[in-house]
Amino acid sequence: MLAIPVLDGDAKYTKKSHIYRTPAQRIWAVLLPAVATCTTDVWFQTAILSSTIGYDFVLAIANVSGAFLDGFFAEWESGGAVPNGSKSEALHLISFDMRASFLSTYTSWAGMVGVAASIAHSRSSFLIGFGYIIISILCAFVAVQLGSDFAKFIASSAPITNTSYQFAKKAHYLLRRLIAILILYIIASYIYLDRGSEQDLIEGKQFWIASTKWNQLSLSIFFAISGAYAGNKVADDITPKFVQSSVFPMGTLICNAWFGLLGLSLNFMRLSDESWVDSLPLRAFALNFCGAASLFARHASDNRQLYYGNTNGGMKLAGINIAANILFATLLFWVALEVEILLNPEATDKKSGRVVRKLLKILESRREGQNTFICSHISCSFDVTCFEGSKFFFHRDRFIIILPQVSSLDFPLSLHLLQNQLAVALSYNSLYTQ
Repeated sequence: MLAIPVLDGDAKYTKKSHIYRTPAQRIWAVLLPAVATCTTDVWFQTAILSSTIGYDFVLAIANVSGAFLDGFFAEWESGGAVPNGSKSEALHLISFDMRASFLSTYTSWAGMVGVAASIAHSRSSFLIGFGYIIISILCAFVAVQLGSDFAKFIASSAPITNTSYQFAKKAHYLLRRLIAILILYIIASYIYLDRGSEQDLIEGKQFWIASTKWNQLSLSIFFAISGAYAGNKVADDITPKFVQSSVFPMGTLICNAWFGLLGLSLNFMRLSDESWVDSLPLRAFALNFCGAASLFARHASDNRQLYYGNTNGGMKLAGINIAANILFATLLFWVALEVEILLNPEATDKKSGRVVRKLLKILESRREGQNTFICSHISCSFDVTCFEGSKFFFHRDRFIIILPQVSSLDFPLSLHLLQNQLAVALSYNSLYTQ
């Protein structure tokens, strides 16, 4: 992640490059996303299950607290906060990795959009989900400034003239101890998890890996590490090559829009086959990779930089950037809400979802047209038009029959067994062929 320049004056302790980083310290790019994933996927989930708080509230707390920490470490990275000892020097050395690796994984713009859609669907209110997004962004804007102020509060106010390696030796020792502690923390998270037994996967196909808690955490960590790298790569290296001379942080906007959309991949796949909900790789990609690649905390720092970094029109620039990100977030939120309703149409308020109802009618009409064509090519001694209120459609390798008084009857697509199974189903439903 690029260093944010000092916003309120010349830097007193500017680090022009990561001169203190050694090859061994590159472990932070792997270790910190793993720690963040264990925190959110193990301990936060435990707090949710053992209390009355919901995932929506926990994610909001994680995003806002992540924005606070991003403002805090941004000051140490840029030189706005001056190290006055080995501990504060350690904060200065680790600030880049904390923002680029830990906080990008700890917070989630894609998760915020998905949770907002779930809230709006469960409450049957678009405004509640939209309000969740607005409140999260505004609270993060305040939190990032508080974090910056806190860093300056604990830092030294006296300028440092000899900055070469004044506290570096002791700071490196502290960071090595921190590495050991964090490794133990990850091990403790694995020990805490009950390995359990393999879950019953639907037909046990296309998922490639057994669904256990250890496997789930391992995949989540792997995808989180990859997502944190991909998000910062897109924002810092790829986007500037295509979008140049822009006063706005287009890298953050593109990451939030693109990876926010990819974060809906799990629900999109569930539209075709509900069994995809059991796919650990797909869940890890949608939740962990896209969550780490989207840059919620960085967006808050971008707004602060625009607000304080421009003496003329800073508020206007920050407002435009916030409005642009909210616009894209709202579009993604609308798409996510539409998918939520398509997945659970029976729980949808009839007064809402006008667009969704049209989509459902189109899908239903296409299904009926396709089913009429397919059924006409099956040699069966029954007339499918005689079952008033019944629906017939094909799904993968199965022939699905929905009768008025039966939720669903699922039969293997076997021409030899189809007639007998239909006869049993029809007699159960007190319907007879003509």
